[in-house]
This record gives sequence, C-alpha cells and structure tokens, in this order.
Amino acid sequence: MLEIYDCTLRDGEQAAGASFSLVRRLDLFSLLDSFGIDYIEVGWPIASPEIMQSFALCRKKRKNSKIVAFGSTSINEDLEKDNNLKSLVESKADYACIFGKSHLDHVEKQLKTNPEENLKRIKSSIEFLLPYFQGVFYDAEHFFDGYKLNKNYVLETLVSAIKGGAERIILCDTNGGTLPSELEKIIKETKLELEKRNYKANLGIHPHNDCGLAIANSLIALPYIVQVQGTINGIGERVGNLNLTEFLSVYVNKMGNKLNVDLRKLKEINEKAFILSGVSGAQAYESRPFVGDNAFAHKGGVHIDATSKGASYEHAKPESFGNKRVIVLNTLGGRSGIVSVAKDLGYNLNKNDISVMEKVEELYKELKDLEIKGYRIGSLKPEHFLLIEKYFRNLKEFLTIDYWNVNIEAGGDEEKSQFYFLGKLNGDVIEKTEEVKGGPIDAAYKAIRNSLSFKYPKINDLKLIDYEVGIAIQMREESTVRTLVRFSDGEEFETVGVDKNIIASGLEAIVKGFRYYLNRNYK
Repeated sequence: MLEIYDCTLRDGEQAAGASFSLVRRLDLFSLLDSFGIDYIEVGWPIASPEIMQSFALCRKKRKNSKIVAFGSTSINEDLEKDNNLKSLVESKADYACIFGKSHLDHVEKQLKTNPEENLKRIKSSIEFLLPYFQGVFYDAEHFFDGYKLNKNYVLETLVSAIKGGAERIILCDTNGGTLPSELEKIIKETKLELEKRNYKANLGIHPHNDCGLAIANSLIALPYIVQVQGTINGIGERVGNLNLTEFLSVYVNKMGNKLNVDLRKLKEINEKAFILSGVSGAQAYESRPFVGDNAFAHKGGVHIDATSKGASYEHAKPESFGNKRVIVLNTLGGRSGIVSVAKDLGYNLNKNDISVMEKVEELYKELKDLEIKGYRIGSLKPEHFLLIEKYFRNLKEFLTIDYWNVNIEAGGDEEKSQFYFLGKLNGDVIEKTEEVKGGPIDAAYKAIRNSLSFKYPKINDLKLIDYEVGIAIQMREESTVRTLVRFSDGEEFETVGVDKNIIASGLEAIVKGFRYYLNRNYK
C-alpha cells in the first residue's frame, strides 16, 4: 500500500501567511492523525523551543500515525557536536527524515564544500541517526535539476544514502519545475541504475507545485515509488507542495486504490486545516503558479540563505512572468533571514559585528511576538521597513495616539461616523475631530490625514484605497482581528494592525501606514 507522508507542520508553515502556535500545531497533528496519515512530519526540532516541545505533546496525542522529525545532513565535522543531528535525537520521534544536497551548485555555493565531502556527510549522518530511530528517510533535495546537471554525481548521493542505511530515498522536485515526461524518464532510469548496482531502493517523491504539475508528477511516478509526500491544501513555500487533498481524492476515488485515509472526512480536514494554518482563501489565491504574489516568495531559512548566495530555489526567473522575488520576514528564516531582508532594503548588516547581531536578536524576538499575535507581516515591505528602521537606523514616530473615541450613527441607507483622537505630533499635543458620511475607518483615516497635512502637505497625496478584515487568532469570542489597510501615493503599499477591537486594529494599520510614508518622504 502506498505510504502517505504529510509535511504540513513543517513545509506548510513555510507558506506566506502561515503561522502555527503550539496549540494550532497540536490541533493540526490530531487532525492528520485521525484522518489516517501514515507519517506526520512534526517539524524541524532545532527551529524553535515550541517545535521541540511539540514532539513530546504529539506523542501523547498520537493514535495511529508515525511521528517524523525533519533535519539536514551534518554541518559540524564532529557528528556528536552537530546541533542539528542532536536535536533530531532529542525529539524522540519514531523516524528521522534528513535532506542532503544533490545539486552541485548547492554543494559548492551554499554548503561551501566539495562533492566528496558532501557524499561523506550524507552517509555518516544517516549512520549516526539510525540507532535512535525506527528508520531514517533521505530527502534528495533538488534531485531532478541535479540529475539533469550531473547524472553520475546525483546517483552517487543516493548510493551514499543507501549505504548509510536510509529506509526510503525521497526524490525531491524542490523547485517544482520538472515536466512529467522528464520526471518519469529520470525516475525510471534512476531505479534501473540502482538495481544494476545491486542496490534495493524504496523510492518516494516530494513534489512542489511551482508549475502546477505536482499532482501530475506524483501520478506518473506511481509505478516506481512507495511513498508520496505532500501537504493538506498544498500549502508550502512559494506556490506550495503537492496538494494531498487533491491527490488522495484522485488516487482513491478516481483510480480505485485503497488507503487507510477516510475520504469522508476530507472536506472537514481541508477547512479546519486552512483555519489552523492561518492561510486565508485570498492568500491561497496568491499562491498560483507563475503569477501569484507567493510564487517566488522565500520564507524558510535554508531557502533564503541559498537564494542570497546565488543557489536558486526557483524553477525559472520571476521576471519572465512579470513577477518578482520576495523574501518573507519571519522567524523560520532565522537571523540570516533578517539580514537578507535588511539587505533587500539597502542595509548591509555585518554578521560578524556583535552589536549588530544583538539588535538582530532583539528584532527576532519582536518578530516572534508579532507572529504569535497573528500579524503575518511576511512579504509586506512597509512592515519590513518599519522593523528594520526601528533597530538599525532611526525610525521616527511622527504621530502617536494616546486616546481616541468613535461614534457611529446608522439608519436606513445612511451611515455617519465621528472620530476624535488626542495624541502627539513630534512631541507637541494634537487633537482632531472628523465626521464623515461613511464608516469609522474612513473617519479615522481622514482625521489623521487632515491633522498632519498642515505640516506635511504631501500627505494629501496618500490615499486609503482598500482594507481587509480577517481573524488573526481564532479563539471564539476572544478572537483577535487582523486589519490590512492598502494605501496608494501612485504606488500601492499595505500595513497591518491586530487587536481584539476591530476599529483599534484598523487604527493601528492606518497609523503605521502614515508613519511609513512620513519616514520615507520627510526624514
């Protein structure tokens, strides 16, 4: 029976907009476990204390699924001192799944090592882990692109993994750019070549969906594999991973195959997973292949690091489709991710400077707090700017609001709103009342704009063109609200606010929008 391996809790969290609190992580695990998934990848334990803690809690909740810890081949030459491998062991998962480099560009540019050393790392890392787990899986990262570049070397990486004792060899279409005809030919050749060398390899596939081909590639690979890896709803880095919701429906319902999953629960699983992941329908829309805002968005630390060093995680150039690369500011990107985002904004942060890295650490802690609260600032450049400027230059507040009040009258087809605030502008007390025919967000925006315009006349060019309200953290009547406000001064930009009070969340986003504009135009 085909094995289904779900990596929603790890790869899924790398989707732009996704954010898993410890509670959400456990709820997602229980959801997948009850559905009948064979292997659940709980996460990369070294990534955060919360992820490490979740392994023990998932073990207590687990009813059926096997728990998998994800990591990489060793970084430290002394395996006993390699923190990544040690964290896998400490997780006490049932299985370990580690990825290694197949593509020579990534071996040389990202790992900054030689091909022979890479082969040694693959074999020795698996050997080190084997005594602590029921089995070790090996993810051959960038396998298909690497095969097209240097077939012989890629096969040697698989041989190293098999010699090390890997139970499954997972062939990864990491950039999501392989065509089904190419993929079938390469898998078939790989299986035959390994058999010629008298190596028994139980293969699996880990496809990404950058060209919308993940499900096609998975189906065409079926005669050669024993395991499929994907995520519920297909959420993941850039466009996303194989959508298990689609794959399972086709594999069981259309093709007549048998699995342990209960498809009658699929709609419920799908909808609950969307809510728990924090990814809205609009964000899913932006993960369309080629043209979505997230199609070339990089969130994971390994991805950001490689991209910044010229080792691509993209199947094509974003510009070819009128799109652009986006570096997502988030804690999964780690401290290096913060440095990369800062560089994208024109800041060259020296990672060898202790004082600089202390500020990076402070920013990282604030970022973590924002993620827990549900801000999801990921790819929003103004939010990046406000944070980076705060810690590494001289962010000027301009306006602060100490007290505000809103009155709303509605009757028939007419609505009137009055907004009053008391605050400070450059340290001087300021107060303003504005009444509009419309809602409170419009009244707040106009009150602030008009109070600033006498000193900063350019502010009249800044228009509020749209705003979206959604749930930041779902906790029934205690839920918090996330408001995204879209501005335009010729070019559009967005800022966000989060609060239990829907108007307060919008007000925070508006103030941040003005602050961003003033720091860019009046400093």
